[in-house]
Amino acid sequence: MIKKALASRPDLQKYLFIRGFLISSNRIDKLDDFPFYGNWKEKEFGGFWFYWHNLTNTSFQSDGEHFSFLCGHCYHPFSMETDENKILQSFNHSFGTAKYHQLLDEITGVYVMGTICDGKMQFYVDAAGMQSAACCAVGSKLYISSHPQLIADLHGFEMDPFVKELISYKWYKRLLGPYLPADLTPFSEVKRIVPSIAYHFDGAVSHKRYWPRKEVKTATAPKDYQRVIESAADILRRNMELISKKFDNPWISLTGGIDSNTTFAAANGFYDRFHTFSYLSAPKEEPDVEAAKKIAAAFRVKHHLFEIPQSNEDIRDYETKVLIQAHNSGYVAPRKENESRKRFYLEQNCDCGVEVKSWVSETIRAYWYKYFARKKMPKLSPKLFRNLYKIFTTNRKLAHKIDRIFAEYIRAYEYDTIPSCYSPADMHYHEVSWGSWGGMNISEMKYCFDITFPYNNRAFLELLFAVPLEKRISDQHHLDMKKYLNRELSEMNIRVVNKEETKFRARMLNLIFSINRFLP
Repeated sequence: MIKKALASRPDLQKYLFIRGFLISSNRIDKLDDFPFYGNWKEKEFGGFWFYWHNLTNTSFQSDGEHFSFLCGHCYHPFSMETDENKILQSFNHSFGTAKYHQLLDEITGVYVMGTICDGKMQFYVDAAGMQSAACCAVGSKLYISSHPQLIADLHGFEMDPFVKELISYKWYKRLLGPYLPADLTPFSEVKRIVPSIAYHFDGAVSHKRYWPRKEVKTATAPKDYQRVIESAADILRRNMELISKKFDNPWISLTGGIDSNTTFAAANGFYDRFHTFSYLSAPKEEPDVEAAKKIAAAFRVKHHLFEIPQSNEDIRDYETKVLIQAHNSGYVAPRKENESRKRFYLEQNCDCGVEVKSWVSETIRAYWYKYFARKKMPKLSPKLFRNLYKIFTTNRKLAHKIDRIFAEYIRAYEYDTIPSCYSPADMHYHEVSWGSWGGMNISEMKYCFDITFPYNNRAFLELLFAVPLEKRISDQHHLDMKKYLNRELSEMNIRVVNKEETKFRARMLNLIFSINRFLP
């Protein structure tokens, strides 16, 4: 259907797998045909072939022995380096040593990166998997892509029958929205690239967990807690400074939420280099819009409000663009119409060079604890991961299938080796929810413009895991970082609470969660 729809619309072909990439040990022919349509570039590097959409950033560096690459972008808040080529040189120099993974922990960005040596490839996704990525070996040939559907288009893969069953389940769209569990993609042959995992290709794909590596001592003493807050906030501040230097037209996506507030606070001292923006696509967004305007005005930052049309007829080529959107996400993430209109309208009307988005901070905000109004979570188990994924109260057959999938996922990705200070619920949110739901959503959002996340830094997250759990649940650490970064903003006491954070909703969800814990 998508080929037929695009055959007569060459002006829309550029949106297919927009800002995507493909890496393979096999050269691809006919880049002028579907699914590339002449909008992709090609490079041989280290014995592998790299393909990327015209709007995708790529970087390559070799010292003759090591060939390091990065699809996406990154910056280094510890050295204040913004040039990916210089950062990749450091990866070449440190390959095979502990410094390599330390450097990987320290960079912020949205990327898939890796190093090729002696014809073998080692590769990774960014800290929270904000870059959607998947891989597979077809025979002895490697394929890595931002879009599983692209690999499927090249090989004629069909949607996994289990995935078809899952996406037809009535509760599939609930609890965060539509996304697949574990490391699944729409195709059984292709697996999602999981954050915190080192992947290796030498004729076949293997993987090994490399983070988190050590216990983090809880900062219970006031002076230790304050040190953590200041150190973490300083990383955020440096990231915002680097963003202001690295990108043209960086715009902060501003709301009344605590994540966005803290991001804005971290730009203190650089407000003249940023704009802010918000959008109104549904009535529930009005409180955030008003809060954003108030914050931006208080610090004399130029603010843009985009009022999204309320009718599909007001969006040019809406139906064809929805087909492209569905194909790009592998037909597993149907969107609400207002969300689709928002993507298409912003792409046509917003001059933002890069969106500064505040996702990933929920990892250290103990999101699942808040969501279910719990102070404690059950121990690691397939049932826990399933209950955090979706509600299967009335469909026990499907629940047990999900349990088996998560049992294999927990084993394969070595969750039993993770230090105890990182709770299974937090790691599920970080590596499953963010890695699957978040990465797929961001891939779709990049239809409009590139996106960066000042929170998407493993060293930053590791620091904040030292904050006592009760402070993470209450968001005290975020409030304290905001106060440290911008006291005036802190004293404005602006906070719009998301409907998912209301106490009544959380109690009802916890009741369902508790029932599912004990159902066979």
